[in-house]
Amino acid sequence: MPALRMSKPNKLRILQLNSARKYVGEAAHTLNLTEALRRRGHSVWLGLRAGFNTFREAERRGLEPLGFHMPHRWWPPQDVPDIRRIARLVRENQLQVIHAHRGKDHWQAVLAVTLYRLGVPVVRTRHVVTPLSGHAANRWLARRTAALVAVSKAVEEDVRRGGAYEDRPVALIPGGIDLALFAPAGDAQQGAARARLWRQLPDDAAAVGRPSGSPGDPEDRPTTAGPVAVCVARFAVVKAHRVLLRAWRTVAAQLPSARLLLAGSGPLAQECREFVKDQGLERSVFFLGHRDDVPELLDVGDAGVLSSVGSEGFSRAVLEYMAKGLPVVATRVGAVPDLVADGVHGALAPPNDERALAEALLRVLAAPLEQRLAWGRAGRAQAERFYGYDSWAAAHEELYERVRTF
Repeated sequence: MPALRMSKPNKLRILQLNSARKYVGEAAHTLNLTEALRRRGHSVWLGLRAGFNTFREAERRGLEPLGFHMPHRWWPPQDVPDIRRIARLVRENQLQVIHAHRGKDHWQAVLAVTLYRLGVPVVRTRHVVTPLSGHAANRWLARRTAALVAVSKAVEEDVRRGGAYEDRPVALIPGGIDLALFAPAGDAQQGAARARLWRQLPDDAAAVGRPSGSPGDPEDRPTTAGPVAVCVARFAVVKAHRVLLRAWRTVAAQLPSARLLLAGSGPLAQECREFVKDQGLERSVFFLGHRDDVPELLDVGDAGVLSSVGSEGFSRAVLEYMAKGLPVVATRVGAVPDLVADGVHGALAPPNDERALAEALLRVLAAPLEQRLAWGRAGRAQAERFYGYDSWAAAHEELYERVRTF
């Protein structure tokens, strides 16, 4: 990656927009970028779709979001007021850049700039590895976009193939992370975190068939004796929890002391719980639900796991594992190979291959402690070198300054 300007920047006035309802990776990216830019001294306004999880998370983090309608499809009674509001924000606050993160807010931003002749550049970040059509509407939008940011090489290649941005500026700026928040845990911190988590586990976290609130068997709860793998991911098809759980059958058979903690919620959670019960894995696999304390949760782990089968334009979870100093076991999808080098930061496996994933898990979890620590240190060093908030914000500053003449 190129060297970045790290001197004190000129202060900019920026509007970040994201229409995501669910607080998934690209929504977290926007909130984190807002936070990182503010720490660098910039004034950042944050426009989000009101009343949904992303907006509530921004409020919880003290980011003071502005509520927009941002309907899924074009709907003039709601889109037009949003467009007018963007124009008003730009004029009243003399904003210098609008940065959009999804299709809806991208269209609203470009229409506001075009219809109201605002004279400010619109930047768009592309977060996913999915086909971007080169049809006439997208080409019209691209011509009015000062630059597109790709969060990984996989996204950049996908965008170029689509055609809409073939002659437009595309900048490669991967995601960033708060290195202080995701600092590695020491031995004592890990032990305390495990003891605290075990006490807090709900009675039905492991024994899926037991009614919530029933006493439960103490043996159902994890112990600190064996290695602990943590997977932070929503229960959706693309995250492939079923592949992970099928692989875990092999891990549990060969390494009975190992434990798998699954943090997240989603439509497939109950199906996965039933699978764990059917396979007799209740004493090995634990469902933690949605967690707001991910940094503290990762203190418990000896490895971080991702079993995705698609997209992963940029994997926030993998970067969090690396920043925390955890070796990574993940599938070769999207941006993951850009982040994780097999044998350097952990182990990679092909997607949708339970046998290969089991081998990768055993390779890491059964490795000597010194080897796991070495993989973890390499991951932390990678995060510090390329993905800290300061360098991440600086890369966007350079882009914003370039496009202000757009």
